[in-house]
Amino acid sequence: MLVAAAVIGGVLVPVYGADTAGSLLYGVAMAALSFVSTALTVSLFSGKSAAAGVMIGAGSFMARFAFAAAVLGIPAYLDLWPVVPMLIGFAGTYVAENVAIMVELARGTDRQSKRKLAGRPSGGGAERRLGQ
Repeated sequence: MLVAAAVIGGVLVPVYGADTAGSLLYGVAMAALSFVSTALTVSLFSGKSAAAGVMIGAGSFMARFAFAAAVLGIPAYLDLWPVVPMLIGFAGTYVAENVAIMVELARGTDRQSKRKLAGRPSGGGAERRLGQ
C-alpha cells in the first residue's frame, strides 16, 4: 500500500508539483500510523477483563480521533500544503486497510465453515463432553 502511494506521489510531482505529492504522502503515512496504533490496541485486549477491554477500546477510539484531527487539522489550519490530496491520501488508506481486513476476515470465516462441513472441530483440539 505504501509502495502504491509512493508511485502515485511520483506521478503527481511532474503534474501538480512536489507540495501536492508530499501532501498525499503525508496523508497516507498518517493513516498508516493510525492503523498501527489500532493494531497495538487490539493486542492490548488479549487476557483482559471485559471492563478493561471496554476502557481500552474507548480510550483508543478517542485517541485515534484526536490524532486524526491533529495530524490533518494543524497542517490545514496553517496552510502548509494542499488539503485535498492530504485528505484523499488519509481516507484512501483507511478504505484500503478496511478492504484488506474484510477480505482476510472472509477467508478466515470460509476456512472455519469448511472445517465444520468436514466434521473437524474448528479449534483443532479434541472436544470434551461433560458426564462422559
